[in-house]
Amino acid sequence: MSDSQHTQTIRSEFERAAKTFVERTRGRFDDLGIVEFSRLGPDETVLEVGAGTGNFLQLFAGAAAELIAVDLTKGMLLQARKQFPDMRLVMADGGNLPLPAGSIDLVTTAQALHHIWKPLPIFKEMRRVMRKDGRLLIVDQVATERYEEVVAMNQLELIRDPSHAVSRPPSALRMLVRAVGLEILDERVVEGEQRMSRWMWPGEFPTERIERVAAYIDEHGHETGMDFWRDGDDYVFTRRRMMLLAKRA
Repeated sequence: MSDSQHTQTIRSEFERAAKTFVERTRGRFDDLGIVEFSRLGPDETVLEVGAGTGNFLQLFAGAAAELIAVDLTKGMLLQARKQFPDMRLVMADGGNLPLPAGSIDLVTTAQALHHIWKPLPIFKEMRRVMRKDGRLLIVDQVATERYEEVVAMNQLELIRDPSHAVSRPPSALRMLVRAVGLEILDERVVEGEQRMSRWMWPGEFPTERIERVAAYIDEHGHETGMDFWRDGDDYVFTRRRMMLLAKRA
């Protein structure tokens, strides 16, 4: 699949899911202590690349001077407008941000990188718009460091969501950050239990896709490193997210 085809797949999937996505993802970052972890200062501007419906960016409301949400998908930004009317919304590609160099205090991206096959241009753009003393905050789902588990997890994720690209191990995110001349200030891997019934809402996900994911879990779930176990008609598994804060080296 070409880059343009993958971009279109992302737009298609998130346009289709926008109305339910805002509810399904509500509160999923609330217990991470994101504002404190980001070392947000008074009167700072926060930009999120791949902001979706704005649930993550809204965590900075009241603490930041301005919130700027950048996303590819009009439907997601329309939902953000309904939920959070004070956000500044920009429909753009993260690899070509329509913002001046050195204009943003805190550049963030949350649960977006695993949809991107070639993240290096995105990282370069995020670094470009950071102020000299600014910071980059990444929050994304991660795989284990075992190659076979990375492969199996990504096969499962792709069945669930055709816009998925790759869930990377923590070591890969560290390398990407350093490759664009950034220095890691802090990092944390957070593990938590999740249910498949919350991961794949009926109505947002086609029934046939839910059934294919369940069949894959039954056969290969133990190979993913996600610790799947059956609970009645549902599945419970371990979700890992990495929080990484960086500055210019």
